Amino acid sequence: METASYNRYSRWLHWLIAFLILLNVFLGWRLDAESPWFRSIINLHKSIGISILLLTFVRIAVRLAYKAPPEPPMPKWQALAAKTLHLGFYVVMIAMPLSGWLMVSTSARPIPFFFMEWFHLPVPQGDAPNAKAIHETFEAIHNLVAKLLIYGMIPLHVLAALKHQLVDKDNLLEHMVPGLKSRPIANWRWIVPLGVILLAVGIGYGVYNGKPKTAPAPQPAAEAVASAEAETGDPVAEASVSVAASASVSETASAMPVARWTVDKSVTKISFSTVFQGETVTGAFPGYTADIAFDPEQLDKSRVKVTIDLASVTASNNDYADSLKGASFFDTANFAKAVFDARKFEKTGGDKYVAHGRLTLHGVTKAVDLPFTLTIKDGVAQMKGSTNVDRIAHGVGSGEWASTDEIPAKIKVDITLKAKSK
Repeated sequence: METASYNRYSRWLHWLIAFLILLNVFLGWRLDAESPWFRSIINLHKSIGISILLLTFVRIAVRLAYKAPPEPPMPKWQALAAKTLHLGFYVVMIAMPLSGWLMVSTSARPIPFFFMEWFHLPVPQGDAPNAKAIHETFEAIHNLVAKLLIYGMIPLHVLAALKHQLVDKDNLLEHMVPGLKSRPIANWRWIVPLGVILLAVGIGYGVYNGKPKTAPAPQPAAEAVASAEAETGDPVAEASVSVAASASVSETASAMPVARWTVDKSVTKISFSTVFQGETVTGAFPGYTADIAFDPEQLDKSRVKVTIDLASVTASNNDYADSLKGASFFDTANFAKAVFDARKFEKTGGDKYVAHGRLTLHGVTKAVDLPFTLTIKDGVAQMKGSTNVDRIAHGVGSGEWASTDEIPAKIKVDITLKAKSK
């Protein structure tokens, strides 16, 4: 005797996966870079996507172990279309989570998951060669498949399911809800699909609402989302839609807050070197503050502002340090601070960048380019940079020191920095 519905395990998996799909849809719609819950929502969103992926494999195993109910009579072209769409869902349900997973794994910064310690795939990551190009490739694939699901496969499924129930009246929906016949239309068993939808909406919009006691730090990465069931009534197909909830970083990347960094002053050093009467003179500025908002993937939104206390200057010779503070050089009594403000960054290859900024020193502001190398691993950034500052252009050095006979015009400035992500 042929069964009129899927086995109970398939049905439970169907509605559990459907619920998770919808939940991720509404979580995705709530993504707001200004929200104090931004990081938590994204991490929960990714974790649910991985959960759906795992449940999908379970569903495939159950589908192979148990016989499916027969399809209702339909024209050959409809049967072929249903099988084609069904196969397409299987392909997509693998492509979507893998592309999202690879996007996370190749990201230039660590992207954790919320309730599971999930591992990254062994692919180039961060500043590794070609990591950015690989990341962008998987991002493009992910977004393309997501659009195919949202604007193509899902609408086709929904329309076909409604046609079967309301036009053909072939009781196809009994495959997943036994007893949900096409006649009468009013049937209490509609509580199953409607209950799943309402519960997903309630939790999706209710979780992480209000203002937290301690606002979570912003976290990158967001996902495009999609929802619906399977064209043929097989819950494996609608599980593939859930994978759309795993991530579409590009559509929300523009809204993601740029990572902020706290400088480790025990390691960070701003130093300089020059020559005076043939003798090498070195020094440093231990007194400074740094406001750093930097993201290798959002250079257009990054900004670094460093304010240096010139009176903190040290030198290889104490007499030189005192002289530097005086009116002939920094004149710290009138110009206590130097400020480097960079709002434009350029990646020149690998781990190499250039900060295009403006240096205000001795009351004069000039453009200064700072080439630097940067590596980021486990939320810790290591940076080294070096540039030359024209002291004459800034009016540093008056009287006999205004010439370059004994002190060159160009002073080399070196920066070694270590910072942790906030």
